[in-house]
Amino acid sequence: MNEILSNYLHSFLHPWQTQDLLRRQREYHGEVEGLGQLELVEDREKKKLTEDIGITFEQSLCVSWMFVIFNAFYSLIGMFMGLHLFESFSLEDSLISYSQSILGFTSIFFLILKVVFFPLVFWFYGKFWVNIIKVFANIFEKEVDIEEVGVEVVTHAFTTHTFLVIPIIGLLLHRVANIVYLFSGLKRNLGFNTFQSVLVILCPLILLLFSFFLMAVSVGMMLTGF
Repeated sequence: MNEILSNYLHSFLHPWQTQDLLRRQREYHGEVEGLGQLELVEDREKKKLTEDIGITFEQSLCVSWMFVIFNAFYSLIGMFMGLHLFESFSLEDSLISYSQSILGFTSIFFLILKVVFFPLVFWFYGKFWVNIIKVFANIFEKEVDIEEVGVEVVTHAFTTHTFLVIPIIGLLLHRVANIVYLFSGLKRNLGFNTFQSVLVILCPLILLLFSFFLMAVSVGMMLTGF
């Protein structure tokens, strides 16, 4: 577990270097298989390219889940402090106090659900991005194992869950950094140029706007009798 956590944090702290090494390792193994020899690079470089680099999707999920639990713990402390503060100011109005208690416990309930179902959300969100990357890799005719490289890019982008150990602003930092890490992986691992990488990153937003457009058109047609 210590090794997994160490690799996870290394990928988080050195995202560009990790994505570069993953690409170079893949290219190195391809050259070795094609030429049938190991004297292609210097011993020092060879050692770097043959050792285990990064983490797997499952390892990223487990460590990210740990950081989500840390973040939930901070949030619970904040909620309990908030409930106690509200109760101290609304002792004379039992209805307000009761409403605040219900709201607080509802928030706690959904926070626990978020932690419990995190692996499922992680898996769906990860597969969503992998499939988007596969579509664009096929469009741009990248001659690589698209499934493998897509998983690598997404897996290491999810190491930004490390930011969740920071109270209050950790979630915001995680979401912003996740996009930056995805962009980095697309450029340095998959070999997309800047325009292609931006297009992939904006794809979910484009799909969302297109869905809203179709909904608006449908509602408009219903109102006009079409």
